Amino acid sequence: MKQGLEKKKLKEELSKKILSYFKKNKFNFTDLDLLIDTSLLTERSGEQFKKFTLTYKDLFGKEISLRPDLTVSTALKYIQEKKNKEEKYCYYGSAYRLDKDGDLKVFDQIGCEIINSNNNKSENILINSILEPLKKIKNLEVILGDVGLFKILIESLELPARWKLRLVKNFSRREYFEDMLKRLETNYDLDQQAIKLDTKRLKDLEKLDQSSLIGGRAVSEIIKRFNKKIKDPRDDFKGKRNVKIIRDFLNINTSIKKAESIISSFFSKNKLSNLSIKNYLKKISAIDKDIGKKYSINFKTNFGRNTDYYTGVVFLAYVKRNSKIIELARGGEYNGLLRTLGYKKDIPAIGGAINLNELINL
Repeated sequence: MKQGLEKKKLKEELSKKILSYFKKNKFNFTDLDLLIDTSLLTERSGEQFKKFTLTYKDLFGKEISLRPDLTVSTALKYIQEKKNKEEKYCYYGSAYRLDKDGDLKVFDQIGCEIINSNNNKSENILINSILEPLKKIKNLEVILGDVGLFKILIESLELPARWKLRLVKNFSRREYFEDMLKRLETNYDLDQQAIKLDTKRLKDLEKLDQSSLIGGRAVSEIIKRFNKKIKDPRDDFKGKRNVKIIRDFLNINTSIKKAESIISSFFSKNKLSNLSIKNYLKKISAIDKDIGKKYSINFKTNFGRNTDYYTGVVFLAYVKRNSKIIELARGGEYNGLLRTLGYKKDIPAIGGAINLNELINL
């Protein structure tokens, strides 16, 4: 009991100190709603998301959930208050999630968010604001990533539009994504029934006068179209090669200082257009310049994909204790989240939070 009270007191002292620091950096404290309309969550992340939220019905039969995430709550606050300019929020509160066994887990978090900022250094400001309260922790390490780079990679590959869309959309679903790569590698997803039907139509067309017209088009032209359709278009873009490029890209793990040159070289080596990645690489370079000297930062292209609303820079601060990784803070950019939740358009946004439960146990 005494130990519990001591931890509670320590948590309160830490939260006051960190909030004071956030406020000095012009973040405005806000109280966030404890309950969220469940339909907003499922609209964003699908019905699967409900497995991890504590959901029940109110007196009118409407489904509501305990907030599983304080970033989503902050985004909703911005929308509800009908804001249209930059806002810098800070908060302190709990997030509630169910684990795989259905047990409730409570995460006490203190964090900050920058929404709708035109400042090209908002990522640096946010990341530095989250890391600064942790800087005295011995052996603190940081992982940085940018999920936007993956989208640029996919756009650079010779792939049909449907495959590009699938790969980007399912990047956060690791097992399904891996299954997709295997199918892409082997052409497994072909609709065999459709191929049989097209082959039969082709044989029927070949019996006709090649110069005759069907629907205003010459039979010879239609035959060419069917031949092209029957021949899997992926034969032309080499599925195995593209899968290898994707896997190699997701294996990049280097110090932030080398990230820009390694990623640029990767695109050049694989003969991919690197024009679109320049802005992303500038961002990484700017973060290294502002923050890299103060912390040990590693850049991983495979990091940050577990949260499906992240769109750009992502980060994690942690320490190792007895070979175990203890996550102290994490965050990222979510430029598409607010529109999904009801805002009129996509706007830039980035946030992060410190895990007080882990911090007080160090």
